[in-house]
Amino acid sequence: MSVFFYLCFMESPLVSILTPMYNTEKYVHRLLDSVLSQDYPAIEMIVIDDGSTDGSRAVVEGYVDRFAGKGYTLRCVHQANSGQSVAIRNGLPLVTGEYLTWPDSDDFYTVPDAISKMVRTLASAPPEFQLVRTQARYVRDHSLELLRVSGADAREEEDPSLFEDCLFGINGFYYASGSYLVRTAVLKALTGFDIYTEKDAGQNWQLLVPILYRYRCKTILEPLFTIVERATSHSRGQYSGYARDVAKKNAYLRTQMATLERIEEIPEEELARYLKRLQALSDRRMLDMAIRLNNRPGTLEWLPRCKDGMDKAEYRTTDLCLHLPCGTRLLNAYKDLHHRLHLLKKSLKKRQQTS
Repeated sequence: MSVFFYLCFMESPLVSILTPMYNTEKYVHRLLDSVLSQDYPAIEMIVIDDGSTDGSRAVVEGYVDRFAGKGYTLRCVHQANSGQSVAIRNGLPLVTGEYLTWPDSDDFYTVPDAISKMVRTLASAPPEFQLVRTQARYVRDHSLELLRVSGADAREEEDPSLFEDCLFGINGFYYASGSYLVRTAVLKALTGFDIYTEKDAGQNWQLLVPILYRYRCKTILEPLFTIVERATSHSRGQYSGYARDVAKKNAYLRTQMATLERIEEIPEEELARYLKRLQALSDRRMLDMAIRLNNRPGTLEWLPRCKDGMDKAEYRTTDLCLHLPCGTRLLNAYKDLHHRLHLLKKSLKKRQQTS
């Protein structure tokens, strides 16, 4: 190690990269290679193998010497298959870095200075900013063809409303794990590293919501992180797919509510309003999903729960369609037409503004 590199290492705060991994033998090398390509001198990487049944663990262990050769550390910790949130909870006590990020094992950093830019941005930010994020590229599996960029409409200095955007998943909020970097001490102070865990609900709400409730976020207006969209197999049969998605959305709701309830400084009345809004939003998403999947029993189940939050015309249209043959298909056609008209109006308005 050169004297220059050694001095840089000593002066740079350690960044911890905590990654849950399950059966990504064919993909995890891209993340590991992208970490090795970073120009930031002080990195520790902790991979929590969530009971993989393929060769994922062997791939990671094959990189240990290469990390050491660059002055980084890499360790792979095994656990029985329990889900991403359990993997993150088990990994948090192992973290020793001043900064923390938690990319998924099949994603990767886009450029060699991604970590450097994130650290530099957060280190120079005022104290009300305790996390930073970058924009995120979404690419197709295998070909890595660019699909879209999230955060295209983001501001450099996000205001406190980003808390609600994260909690409710609105206004284009994106949960690209590796694009976020937080101060480890702040996360520990707010959560005690004891996050809510549920196998099918991930870990982003548990880490981001407590920080965003109190602090603001800096956004780097560059796509420094890449998300790989992998094709997923669909369950056989329409009802089995619907039942699976209902179970997943219920897991999301429990996770959001439990995370919110663990924020000690939130006033009771404010907490009650947020919990009520979460339930209403979840009910509406369940209804929309049932309609989209042409699941009439599901639509009939969720429609009464959404009545208070719907305008009368929409409720009557939905209720009327359900009493007709192929009612959910009619609803889908109606929603598609409504969406197309909305896009057309938006396009015409934009043309008028630019003309």
